[in-house]
Amino acid sequence: MPAFGAPAAVELLPEFAQGLLKIEKHSHFWVMAWLMARPERDVLQVIPRGVDADAPDPMHGVFAVRSPARPNPIGLTAARLVKREGLTLQFERLDFLDGTPVLDLKPYFPSRDLIFSARNKPVGRPRTREALRESLTIQTLQHQTARHADVAIAIRVLEHYRSEVLGWREPVKWSIEAPLNRPALCDALMGATRATLASGMTFGASGRVRFHGRVEYGILPRRWTFAQALKAGDSDLFAVTKRK
Repeated sequence: MPAFGAPAAVELLPEFAQGLLKIEKHSHFWVMAWLMARPERDVLQVIPRGVDADAPDPMHGVFAVRSPARPNPIGLTAARLVKREGLTLQFERLDFLDGTPVLDLKPYFPSRDLIFSARNKPVGRPRTREALRESLTIQTLQHQTARHADVAIAIRVLEHYRSEVLGWREPVKWSIEAPLNRPALCDALMGATRATLASGMTFGASGRVRFHGRVEYGILPRRWTFAQALKAGDSDLFAVTKRK
């Protein structure tokens, strides 16, 4: 199973069909499952999936991560409902193995469940830049679903800054100046960092992205699709200037 899951379907038994009435009102759901295939019920410490095992101090207690190896067999994940076909629900991404029994489905309510102010210290260093890019892409598209080229450019700027400038670390507090004339880029930076106008996000007219007043990304004037920008080389997307 990939660290961030894969497209998957949940099949309901016929006796639960009436429980699907008006399910289309909701875009996302909490999916609870019974992780029968995992025997490691006596494990209390693990190296989280997707984390570089060679990084300093990678071990975590199971209650500090979302590892399926833990004392209880209950799994929980939030997922976007792509479509319903009768008793089958197609989800964008679940991290359960094929055949895993589903215990329950509960709608995700932004008015109740969204905690934009929540913060985590990183559980570990990503194994590769590609792994970091995937994580940033998921975070960004959970904030906004538009696959705009500037959204991908924001992901790539953050990927470069985290890996090449900060040495894989994540700042305790972000300080970002974003180009006011590129709203999709601004939204994507906000979604991936959780920075707000009251906590480190400002807007400027330079057309550049600046981090902590010392590293500047000049976005090159080229036309991309979202997919193209995600795969393009760094030097094709932006020029980096570091200030003392």
